[in-house]
Amino acid sequence: MDGDDPPRPASHPPGYDEESPYEGVDLSEYPGWWRRNVEAFERHGMRPYRPPRFSDGSVTTEVIERLEESLGVTVRIRAVDPQADGAWEVVVDGEPVGSVERTRTEAGNTRYELTADAFERLVADAVEG
Repeated sequence: MDGDDPPRPASHPPGYDEESPYEGVDLSEYPGWWRRNVEAFERHGMRPYRPPRFSDGSVTTEVIERLEESLGVTVRIRAVDPQADGAWEVVVDGEPVGSVERTRTEAGNTRYELTADAFERLVADAVEG
């Protein structure tokens, strides 16, 4: 755990968050997948949705969508072992091409321990063969 992500007090009610990332924000400016997740999290009384990111802060879904469009492939990050500390892999067109560590932060967000640039190189190298 790092100092930027301190543990949450157990006394906080479900859905409570110190920050309100969508307060005063026009959700229509976000992609559809993002808006749907924000709404689903709100409906279920969960903490605000924050998309998975790479270690440099890049949003994984945006990077993956860009790669799929530019390279004409399907890219996924999937669990090899669904345990909390299990292995994750990068898959291109159904074939594993590398592994990636995944961290769940105290805020409940997913962070893949790889920069977007490194992820893009991994996928491009797999496509170029």
